[in-house]
Order: sequence, then structure tokens, then C-alpha cells
Amino acid sequence: MVDNFAAGKTAKSEQTRKRIIHTFLSLIDEKKWDKITVKELCARSEITRGTFYQYYSDIYELMEQIQASLLSDIQTRFAQIQSESRSGFPIEEFLEKFDYEPPQNLIVWFDFCKDNQDAIRALLDLQNGDIYFEKKLKHLLIDTINEMMDTDGLPHDELRNYFVKAFSELHFLAARIWLESDESDFLSVSEVVNLLNTMRVGAGYLTFKRNISPEFAQKIKELY
Repeated sequence: MVDNFAAGKTAKSEQTRKRIIHTFLSLIDEKKWDKITVKELCARSEITRGTFYQYYSDIYELMEQIQASLLSDIQTRFAQIQSESRSGFPIEEFLEKFDYEPPQNLIVWFDFCKDNQDAIRALLDLQNGDIYFEKKLKHLLIDTINEMMDTDGLPHDELRNYFVKAFSELHFLAARIWLESDESDFLSVSEVVNLLNTMRVGAGYLTFKRNISPEFAQKIKELY
């Protein structure tokens, strides 16, 4: 009986915590996250201030715990990819060894956004979200994109930094549009993933052509 009581108390506590988080994320639709007060959060979620302070010392700790959970989630997912990733190859062997299928990091990113869509949509909100959280996510994305490019045999040349930055920005842009759009009005996850993968394939092929053909490399150089 004692065990059942403890389990019931834990379940109720978890429900209260989820209610606080859900209310906080919904309020970000209305105002900047650090302007939300404990008083209005409690009123909206129908709990007392005392109940809130059982879980969090203030709004900043609430945000910190939400972000820590999300960052831990995406780090775990990316770490799993890294442990299963293929070894790299010389870019000259592109035609024989390049894998044209979308890499797991693209799929994992959108799975992560889908599984945490309320939190990601709120925290990445351009007006009311947290720019520092976005920077932390971008840092993780850039790391995994670089690992993907290493696997694809792409060199660390002058174009790589530009591609990585652009590719990471497109991850966020695609996620924002996808999460804010009606499912019937936008591309499916697989279509978005394939669209981003087209850029990856193109980058690999152009690098391959530049390395095996001096004439092609010269033409590209003249264009830019």
C-alpha cells in the first residue's frame, strides 16, 4: 500500500511539472519568455505559487531545465549516430563510395523536432524565444554536420565553413516552417529531408569534380 501511495504521489508530481512546462511554453506565444511572471504562469496553469516553488526557484530555472532536457536528448541521438557512422573515404572515390541516401543526422534532427515540437516551436520563436538556446543547438548541429562531411570524404577547404553554416541555418529554417505550417500545406518530413540531402549530394559531387578536373575547378573559381 505504501508503494502504491508513493507511486501515485510521483505520478501526480510529474503531471504537475508537465502542466507548468506546457503552460510556460504556451505563454511564450504571447510574450518574451523572460517577461513571463510566476504569478501569471500559476494563474494560467491553475496552481498556487507555493506549488510552483516546489519544483523551480524561478522562471530562469524552469527555462534552464527545459533546455537541459532538450539538449541532452539531441546529444544522445547524435551520439548514437556517431557510434554507427561509416568511415570516411578519399573524395576521389566519391562515385564508388558515396551514399546518396539521406544521412541519419537529417532524420534525427526532424524526429527530435517532432518529438519536442511544442518546446522547439516556442524556444526557437524569433520574437519570444531564447536566442542563446538556438546558439547551443547550432553548435551541436555544426558538429554533427562536420562529422557527416568527414564521412562523405569532403575536405576541410575554404568552402566547407560556408557550407556548414548555411546547411545548419537551413535546418532551423526548415524546422520553423515545418512546425508552424499545417501538415497539409507543407512538405512531409521525408520530402524536407530529401530536399536538404540534395544540397549534401551536390556539395559532394562538386567537390569531387573540382578535385579530378583542373578545368572544372578553374571554371568554378572564375564564377566566384
